[in-house]
Amino acid sequence: MSRLRMAMLAPGVPRVDRQQFQQYGYVLKESYLPESQFLALVRAVREYEGEIRECCQGDTNTHRILLAPEVLEQLPQVKAVLGDSALKRLFRYCAGHARLPICHIENVHNGSRKNDTVRDPQKNLHVDTFQPTMKFWLYLEDVTDENGPFVFVPGSNRPHRERMKWEYQMSLRAREHADRYTARGSFRVSQEEAERLGEGGPRPFRVAANTLLIANTFGVHARGNAEPGSSRLALWGMSRTNPFLPLPGLGFEYFNRLQYRVLQRMRRQEDARSAAKGKQSSWHVIEQKRV
Repeated sequence: MSRLRMAMLAPGVPRVDRQQFQQYGYVLKESYLPESQFLALVRAVREYEGEIRECCQGDTNTHRILLAPEVLEQLPQVKAVLGDSALKRLFRYCAGHARLPICHIENVHNGSRKNDTVRDPQKNLHVDTFQPTMKFWLYLEDVTDENGPFVFVPGSNRPHRERMKWEYQMSLRAREHADRYTARGSFRVSQEEAERLGEGGPRPFRVAANTLLIANTFGVHARGNAEPGSSRLALWGMSRTNPFLPLPGLGFEYFNRLQYRVLQRMRRQEDARSAAKGKQSSWHVIEQKRV
């Protein structure tokens, strides 16, 4: 179904991008924006003050600013990048859906929870779910071993025999698995399994600022290990839709805007439920205003 929808969305997407995404599971574009535009984008993102939500996993804090339509109106530099027609075609193709991804400004703070000895679960090799899904990063600063490069196993996105066999075997025992993420359907992957499921094992994406990376997170991936106190700033977004739709849906602006309102409402409801229990929601608002 995903391949069918992607075929419908292929017109206007360069063949080299389509081939790379199908064969390896990612599209990589270095020096993506003209230098002057990129510098203006970084400056606008760093100076913007808005609502930041935080998620704490292990020793990592992830901060995100939702790029809802009303926020984009205050950030014309970001709006210009995300509104580019060529990028939107690429997003839709890689997602296999006409609706655009939900986008954020994201800053990952590594090792910021010094009293937490639990490992960040996103730094363990895993797959997000059983279906093709899309995430993207437009890195606003250099990505090195110090601040934790994205790690991906090229070719693990393809449903070859070895991958399907592994998927089936995991499904039989996942519910009883000790790892709660595996039990919920986001299967964790050992190093040995990663070597079998793709080509050449895990690859860290150490890239310069102004690199665009789009990945199919049905493939094996992880957030790379990083030095405590480091951070990684990017524009980030994801698309995850009903996997059984034969058609790519509707990409009208109304639906793109609606998904932000739905997410904002869900977040407020989660805040209220957690507050009633005397807790913080998994993505809670913090006092900090800048990423």
